[in-house]
Amino acid sequence: MGAREEPARPLEGLRVAITGGAIGGAAAALLLAARGAQVTLLERVEQPRAVGAGILLQPNGLAVLYGLGLESALRRYGTCVNQIAVIDAARRPVLGGAVPDYGAGLDHAMGIHRSRLLAALLDAVAAEPGINARFGASVTGATAAGEVTYSQHGATHHLLADLVVGADGVHSRIRDAGAFGAEARHTGVTYVRGMSGYRVETSDCYEAWTRLGLFGVCPVEDQTYFFTSAQAPTLAAALAARDLEAFRRLWADAFPPSRPILREIESFDQLLLNEVVQVHCRSYVDGRSALLGDAAHAMYPNLGQGANSALVDGAVLAAELAATPGDLSAALARYDARRRPGARAVQDGAARLASLVHLHPPVLHPVRNATVRGLSRVIGRAGTERQLRKYQQEDPTWLLSSARRAPATITA
Repeated sequence: MGAREEPARPLEGLRVAITGGAIGGAAAALLLAARGAQVTLLERVEQPRAVGAGILLQPNGLAVLYGLGLESALRRYGTCVNQIAVIDAARRPVLGGAVPDYGAGLDHAMGIHRSRLLAALLDAVAAEPGINARFGASVTGATAAGEVTYSQHGATHHLLADLVVGADGVHSRIRDAGAFGAEARHTGVTYVRGMSGYRVETSDCYEAWTRLGLFGVCPVEDQTYFFTSAQAPTLAAALAARDLEAFRRLWADAFPPSRPILREIESFDQLLLNEVVQVHCRSYVDGRSALLGDAAHAMYPNLGQGANSALVDGAVLAAELAATPGDLSAALARYDARRRPGARAVQDGAARLASLVHLHPPVLHPVRNATVRGLSRVIGRAGTERQLRKYQQEDPTWLLSSARRAPATITA
């Protein structure tokens, strides 16, 4: 998608309310404010910086963040990786995962602690005069006409906006209040994430397909970000009982390299448990409201595109609004038409991959692994890269150039 010529501040005077100040909401606020919008950012958490475990930023997400001027801050704490490979329990390769070179230096992914990423975004938000961030603000209602009701410090407030952006996650109040044709499906599948004080001896990420499911790792600073599925009944039982020792033991038996990683986890509360909820919408827009991120398209985490897709949403929304600043309806219609098919393809791909990882019965796993290896050889590196490019959803170099209408660079 080629860049469009825009006036310096095409959204001057546009009043935007964004609900949700996590990665997608904060980035969208910066992208819109950089084009002149007057943004009110509502976040229910009073101090949101110290939440979450790690995150793997893909080239599409990095393109948006680098374009916003955050490259130095992210490189200070993030670990650049050039491979995201799939292996089996014996550490034999199943699927190669070299990160393609998309141009403009976008030839890597990055593992980083979520709190570092969010701190960089919120520092940029604080430095942007076009954003009024209100923390501890819980949204209680919204209308398609642009009115948002929220409570803060015990008082109820009403805010009128030209555009309301729901970046408030899988349980979105904006989505629930609108006519988006949304369906949220609870899968009953739990994924576990955490940060271990043990640092793996690798500069790349990998995901092991085992008889219990997947166990993935990525180096982050002097730690290891790990993520596991917990669909196996034995793992689910250990989590239900909050039995950390059983969780460790099960993984040590299924994938011995997990042993030193999980040994450093001292308390069950260091594990972050999230049920997978899939969200599908007939439309991402309703009147003066638009959805982005998990509010629009929550998905299985198996392609690592959840937060990255939210960053793409923000970049596309800002670009389409800037293309026709006097016609909000047309801009939102283009946003929906442009984002929904790509995001749905990623959702479907992630769900298929999750099914493949948890193929039952486990006796079929060697056949599965051999089949995946064979298909990988048939399509070759070029075929694999084509699929990876598809999952970026937008050309990363376009995302980079589009996001460069940004506030002052944040370097620390």
